[in-house]
Amino acid sequence: MRPPLALLALAALGAAAAGAEREEARAGRFSTPERHRCRWELRSAAGASELRLSCRAAGGGAARSCAYRGEPRRCPAFGARGRHYWRQVLSRLRRRRNPCAPGAPLSARPCGPGRAPPEALLRLLPDPGPAAPAPGPEPSEDPAQTYCAERWHSLCSFFVGFWEG
Repeated sequence: MRPPLALLALAALGAAAAGAEREEARAGRFSTPERHRCRWELRSAAGASELRLSCRAAGGGAARSCAYRGEPRRCPAFGARGRHYWRQVLSRLRRRRNPCAPGAPLSARPCGPGRAPPEALLRLLPDPGPAAPAPGPEPSEDPAQTYCAERWHSLCSFFVGFWEG
């Protein structure tokens, strides 16, 4: 028994639509002229692409992570030569001394400034930085005043004075 042709066509369209919505991910490694060893991961979904990097200095220093984000699909040349685009972008990152340092936006030659909308360029995302410590009590000259309730102030001052000598 053969399935109806319309059923096969609907199944093919459903698979194509599901494939278009899926997130695409690729990954790899490279090293820079300063001998940073970097790992990269490319994630693309719904037109936007994010290139995540994690680089470690040759001496075994702390790893530094960063991400570039843009919409390269807005570039007319990207559609026909997507793989070529990513090869050129990664080649430019390899040539940088520190790929996570702020610099000019990344793009391939056919999608450079003036040839594609500004959204097509990959821009370095701002580093969230370390979390700020929670504010504690403001230091004052008298620790008893800072840490003791007012009704216990005299007794607390006695013990603080005794402790400090």
